[in-house]
Amino acid sequence: MAKPGRFPGEAAITKAEYSRWLGQISEMNANVIRTYTLHPPAFYEALAEHNVDRDDPLLLLQGNWIDEAVMIETGDVFDEAVVEIHEEGVENAIDAVHGNLDAPARPGHASGRYRADVSPYVLGYVLGIEWDPEVVEATDEKHGGLGEYEGTYFTTADATPFEHWLAARLDDATAYESDQYDALRPVSMTNWPTTDHLEHPAEPIETEDLASVTLNHVSSTDEFTSGLFATYHVYPYYPDFLNYEPEYVEYETETGEPSSYRGYLEDLLDANEHPVFIGEFGVPDSRGMTHRHVHGFDQGHHTEREQGEINAALYEQILEAGSLGGAVFAWQDEWFKRTWNTMDYMNPDRRPFWSDTQTCEQSFGLLSFDPRGPADVTLSGNPAEWQGATTLYADSSTEPLVPLDDGHDGERTLIGLDATVDPRYLHLRLSYDDLGSAVDWDRTNTLVALDTKPDQGNTSIPFGTALGTDRGVDFLVHLAGPDDSRVLVDSYYDTFYYQYGEDLEMIPEVEYAGKRDSGEFHDIELALSRELYIPSLDETIEFDSYETGRLRFGIGDPEHEQYDSLADVCVTPDENMIEIRLPWLLLNFADPSQREVIGDLWAEDFSFDPFVGELVDGISISAVTFEPDGGGGATDLETPANVTDSLSELVDDDLVFDSAARFEWDTWERPASDERLKQSYYVMQEAYDNQS
Repeated sequence: MAKPGRFPGEAAITKAEYSRWLGQISEMNANVIRTYTLHPPAFYEALAEHNVDRDDPLLLLQGNWIDEAVMIETGDVFDEAVVEIHEEGVENAIDAVHGNLDAPARPGHASGRYRADVSPYVLGYVLGIEWDPEVVEATDEKHGGLGEYEGTYFTTADATPFEHWLAARLDDATAYESDQYDALRPVSMTNWPTTDHLEHPAEPIETEDLASVTLNHVSSTDEFTSGLFATYHVYPYYPDFLNYEPEYVEYETETGEPSSYRGYLEDLLDANEHPVFIGEFGVPDSRGMTHRHVHGFDQGHHTEREQGEINAALYEQILEAGSLGGAVFAWQDEWFKRTWNTMDYMNPDRRPFWSDTQTCEQSFGLLSFDPRGPADVTLSGNPAEWQGATTLYADSSTEPLVPLDDGHDGERTLIGLDATVDPRYLHLRLSYDDLGSAVDWDRTNTLVALDTKPDQGNTSIPFGTALGTDRGVDFLVHLAGPDDSRVLVDSYYDTFYYQYGEDLEMIPEVEYAGKRDSGEFHDIELALSRELYIPSLDETIEFDSYETGRLRFGIGDPEHEQYDSLADVCVTPDENMIEIRLPWLLLNFADPSQREVIGDLWAEDFSFDPFVGELVDGISISAVTFEPDGGGGATDLETPANVTDSLSELVDDDLVFDSAARFEWDTWERPASDERLKQSYYVMQEAYDNQS
């Protein structure tokens, strides 16, 4: 129920937005939508109006969310508080779809007068959430010997106490709708691989194979004729056994394609006595990645088109395995979401106010909210888009600081720097005297120095430049061509090393890391997995991470035929400019909407939880060029500093940041964005059409 600038508990989506989205979902050739909880009345009103006189109405699988925090706190689903929350939620959802609910205002919940009767379009109810395995285990231990459940509509045989509870909740929901509305509909309970009833000998994490939950032990009585089905959320990259179980890793589809995903689906469906619906599947198109997949269906770092192609392939495998079908996750991007390998680096109270493309959980949608800023830059090589940006440097001189007279001086001569922001990126434009027909990266490199946090940073620039600075440089953008460009971070401000080296001791120690102004810059990494031991293989898998600071060259304009949604750098020789867009989290901004950066990692009072940040006025930026020497450094020019040009003044061998060129931007409380259907939407549109 979220959109940019709003948490889901605010239920802020309007009827107009719901109506537009339902129309687009139908146009995508989808026939079912799934909700996880009670939405505001506007949703049901929009659905009712959308389906009027349609031959192909959108059907609804209505869900009921349970507060996981209450279950974890009690450790027992039979606790009165858990049962009360569940029953109230189910009854409200059933009343709502029948247009018969008045829900009082309550923080974190939808409310209002529900008068739209969408019950003719309700395909069924999918209750519950992805069950916490420790809660399942604790419940089973506490209520051992409970016996079987005997209800009006459902009974159990050989059920665990947790499964007994599931049957009772299904019975309650079915009885309520029957008693109140004389209706019976198909029902299901949510599950996921973590609590499936299969054995996973290659699973390295104990809690991922700790508990078992199955509807096989639940049966319907003769009173219930509408159908009981099992719902599973199944993604290709998690849990880890999907990457290491030989039976799955070596599985091949009918076309000879390897697919651990399909292998698992086959086992899952074979082991279920009820029909199986895949209630969630998909991959995100985020810049950041969270898990690898053995066959390339990673959790993140896909283009929009790749996202669609992978989702379509997963959907095809879901159908080929013999399931009821599947629901692609999700319709819209969700800026409020978090994930384990980036969540500590952001202010948790401010996530909806900006878009973090490093966080995969925010980018599962087929609908994007493209951020808007003062200049609305698309990374397309169009100078007109930079109207409204802030000019930090404008140098009318076309003479380099050190001319080499080799025919490439124009590529090394900087004549301007502009900056602008939006809720997702810091955008920079470097202007050059003459980039020629194509940049020769063997003859020119550019370094962009960023001072983001006061009183920190390195005052010496690497790559053999022999260049000092009058301000600490926290981040360094090295432009060296499509294969070797990256963002580097001062070792003192390296969140990855601090968390996994200093704090958790999962990677080798670096002695200088806690030293201010060490002169060392690090590649920027994101963790993917801690060290794992695969019990069935007797194999240890090393700690895994990847370099997320590498910069990708391409065009970021969705309207361009060469659109690359992962592009970071656009080089446009015809306009003598290079555009760069840098994700805020890559620069340790915990909340760009209020100009908040991560605090001093090594200070005594620093912590990730509770989060410690620091508000800044802006960013100091400068840039220099140099001629590469072929070995990764700057050519020795026999001058105080081995740079060929600079936007800032050089005093001897020190780069002096221009105080007048400090970049500041207005803070915001309501982020601006435009809705856009991603390329993945159109891929799924074709996939659904092919199946229909």
